[in-house]
Amino acid sequence: MFGLGVAGNMLHILFTLSLLYTNIDSVVMNTITSSQLIKDSKTISSNDDAFKLGFFSPMNTTNRYVGIWYLNQSNIIWVANGDKPLQDSSGVITIADDNTNLVVLDGQKHVIWSSNVPNFVSNFNVTAHLQNTGNLVLQEDTTGIRDITDLKLIYSLLLVSY
Repeated sequence: MFGLGVAGNMLHILFTLSLLYTNIDSVVMNTITSSQLIKDSKTISSNDDAFKLGFFSPMNTTNRYVGIWYLNQSNIIWVANGDKPLQDSSGVITIADDNTNLVVLDGQKHVIWSSNVPNFVSNFNVTAHLQNTGNLVLQEDTTGIRDITDLKLIYSLLLVSY
């Protein structure tokens, strides 16, 4: 390949594979699936990178919360587990085993928070997406989108001072 020799060809192949892996990873950065959970210290982003979902600790506390923020962690717009913080960094965000809700689990796999979408039964893969609007939606492969960031919930959680 262009006179690079065996070592040069191997470097070219490794470089190409790393670009492919990076592109695959960037495609799924706004999605949570049952097989792709979010651990503490990791985030997912909206496609335009304006919004992020992940774990954070407010100033003067080590408690861990799951939230959505705009541009940086000082602009929290929604908190999932505002009334039940995690005490350490062992939490994960994932799709529940019954494939119906987004859940926050502690290190012992106890449910700390659930989206509790009513009357939702799924026989298909369910994913959670962070949209460019900052909305977090639960989506079933065949039936469309169910918004889980209820405006009343967001408003009541933002009244709590962190």
